[in-house]
Amino acid sequence: MLVYRSLFLTRGEVWFDNSPGSEPVDWVLYHQRSRPGAKGKWRPFYTRVIELSQPADWLLAQMDGFTAADIKRAEKKDLTICKQIDATDANLSEFADFYDRFAIIKNLGPADRHWLERTARAGMLDLWAAESPEGHRHAYHIFYRDAQRARSMLAASFYAEASTKDAQRKIGRANRLLIWNCMLHYRNAGLEIFDLGGWYNGTTDTARLGINKFKEGFGGKVVREFEGECLRTMKARAALLTARLLTKWRHRRRRDELAATLNAA
Repeated sequence: MLVYRSLFLTRGEVWFDNSPGSEPVDWVLYHQRSRPGAKGKWRPFYTRVIELSQPADWLLAQMDGFTAADIKRAEKKDLTICKQIDATDANLSEFADFYDRFAIIKNLGPADRHWLERTARAGMLDLWAAESPEGHRHAYHIFYRDAQRARSMLAASFYAEASTKDAQRKIGRANRLLIWNCMLHYRNAGLEIFDLGGWYNGTTDTARLGINKFKEGFGGKVVREFEGECLRTMKARAALLTARLLTKWRHRRRRDELAATLNAA
């Protein structure tokens, strides 16, 4: 269990089917458990996973033709470089700046810098990047990783800001190659599951359906898991409501500030 301490609360965070342990906390967040717990509030969570026990050639063969071709072209023609970066505070801050700019374009909330830094210090966070041979960053990807599973958490690229269609296609290819390199890395490290980080189970949101299509290109299957939370103290119940309202306000203010900065540029 990862433990996050604030001024008023101590929060535990448990991923997958790991045990929460005995450390005293005010509340526990459960992420992607195979079944809901007997206590607390739970909701279904869908994601797309790839089993890494198969040979690399088999994994590549499960992808659709477009994805596989993009991966090969990014590697052979674009000479895209994919690498893991030390998840230091400085590098995470650089990533968060990159991501926040991307989030404005996509109308997303900013990166949770405290969570990124705390999880990295616990040794559970991996930071990856794809760049051109000249060193221009095309894409970033962050994974939560334990002994059995790597789960995509945040990804960002400046596809939408690319000046030409050719530049957009190159960034798209770099993003696919980056994911493939991460898959191979975690497979070789002995992990069992590569989790693409969620799956939209609806039918009306065209943007999310487009993300589904991107993920589907890598193969794998959709599974249903469960997200939950268990409040262990009265203090947690009162403080959690206040904290969520404050976080929402901060995200809105940060988004407005970034939008103003981009408009002034």
